[in-house]
Amino acid sequence: MSRFRAPAVIVFAVCLLSSAVVLTPQTYAQSQAATPAPAVPRVYDATKEVVLNGSISEVVGRPKAGLPLGLHLMVSTAQGEVDVHLGPYFGRIATQKGLVPGATIRVTGMTLNFAGGDVFLARVIVVGNETLTIRNQNGIPVRPAPQGTRGAGGTQPGGGL
Repeated sequence: MSRFRAPAVIVFAVCLLSSAVVLTPQTYAQSQAATPAPAVPRVYDATKEVVLNGSISEVVGRPKAGLPLGLHLMVSTAQGEVDVHLGPYFGRIATQKGLVPGATIRVTGMTLNFAGGDVFLARVIVVGNETLTIRNQNGIPVRPAPQGTRGAGGTQPGGGL
């Protein structure tokens, strides 16, 4: 009697595996059709840059949820308050560079929308007589040059993240 059960179990297993293989692509395709398309990645576009003039009203080290991490400056402009993102590298030296409440600055960059709201991604900031390069032309944050070194714009490319 056990001789007849083994082939039935094998036939059943083969049928089960065959149906799984045949149905999986259709099920996968249907689930992919129901899944919304991934969000378009945020891209810095230098052709959309604008220049803001204003004064720093607040320096924010911890932004609210849904905004990019890193140092933010709340800048009062003629058009209203703007959240300016400096990225991860200027938090420790912001005060040394004059990025303090009340300072008048000129910021070149572009606005991007995040889940927490609009953020102005700074590429270049002029504060006093100093020009700080925050991002390169592609929008990638650059690290400030160590004290006492010389370099174009006083920065070096950020990398190795």
